[in-house]
Amino acid sequence: MLSFRLRPVFKDYLWGGTRLITDWGKTPDSPTLAESWELASHKDGDNLILDGELVGLTLSEAAKKYPAVVSPSFSGDDTFPLMVKLIDSQQPLSIQVHPFNDYARRVEHSRGKTECWYILNHDEGAYIYLGFSRNVSRRDFEQAITDGTVTGLLRKVYVKDGDLYFIPAGTIHAIGPGITLAEIQENSNITYRVYDYGRVGADGKPRELHIAKALDVTNTFPLSITPPGRAGNVLVSCSKFHVEKAFAPFTGRASGSFRFLLCLDGEGRFSCGSFECEMVKGSNVYVPADCEEMFTLCGKSVMLAVSLNQVKGQTS
Repeated sequence: MLSFRLRPVFKDYLWGGTRLITDWGKTPDSPTLAESWELASHKDGDNLILDGELVGLTLSEAAKKYPAVVSPSFSGDDTFPLMVKLIDSQQPLSIQVHPFNDYARRVEHSRGKTECWYILNHDEGAYIYLGFSRNVSRRDFEQAITDGTVTGLLRKVYVKDGDLYFIPAGTIHAIGPGITLAEIQENSNITYRVYDYGRVGADGKPRELHIAKALDVTNTFPLSITPPGRAGNVLVSCSKFHVEKAFAPFTGRASGSFRFLLCLDGEGRFSCGSFECEMVKGSNVYVPADCEEMFTLCGKSVMLAVSLNQVKGQTS
C-alpha cells in the first residue's frame, strides 16, 4: 500500500486561539481553532484519506478493511491505537485527568489515555500543570476540589519551545494559556475535569465536572518529568508510542508499524514509490505499515515522526 495524506479534523473549544490558522495554515469554518486532529480514527473525529488506493475512505474504514496499514499484528476488529493533534491554548484548559486502560474499558468501554506534549510555541511566562508537587491524600485532593484550590497542590512547570512532557494515564494536568503544542496520545477522547475556573459553555451553563471518576483514577503523588526512552532525536519511546524529531533530507521505511510524519517547519518533498507530495509546515503524510517502498524526504524541513513502539530509529 502506498503512502497518503490525511485531511485533519478541526475542533474549536472556548479556550482555542488563532495560531493554528495564522501560523499553521489550518482553514476551519470558525474564527478560532483549539485543536487540529492530524491523525484521528475516532467516532468524534475521523480523518479522510486524500490520495491513492484508499482515497475517499476514512482512516477508520481503511484500518478495518486493510488492517496491515496499521501493523502486522493489528486486527480489523481493533480500534486504531493512536491520535496526533495540534493544540492552541489562548486560554487555560481545565484541570483534568485521563483514565488508564483497565478503568476506561470497564467504565467507559474505551481505551485509556497516556499522552505526551511537544511544545511548539509559547508566550513569555507560559506554563503547564503536571502532577502534584507533593504526596497528597485522597481526602486532601477531594477537599481542594471542593474548595476550588486544587491548583495549589499541583506542580507548575514553565515551558520553552522544544520541551517534551510525558503524561501517563492517571496524571492530573492542564495546559496553560499561550501555548501551541503537538499532542501524541492513545486513541481516546475521555477526559475527567476537576476544575474549570468557573467557566460556562455555549449553553450558558457551567461545564460538566467529573469528580467521582477523577478521584477513582488520579495518582496522588509527584511525577517524574523525564520522558521515557529519550535519546538523541528520540523524544519519547514507551509501550504506547514512539516519537522522533527528524530533519530532512532523510530516508526511512515502515517496518512493524505505520509511520506518521507531521511537518513542524520548513519545506520539502516526500516521495514513496509513485506517490509524491509537498511538505510544508502543518502538512502530514501517512506511511502504511505494509508499504514495501523506502520513503524519502528532500529539502530542508523538520518532522515529527510517530509510530507504534515496534519502530525505533528508522530515519537516517
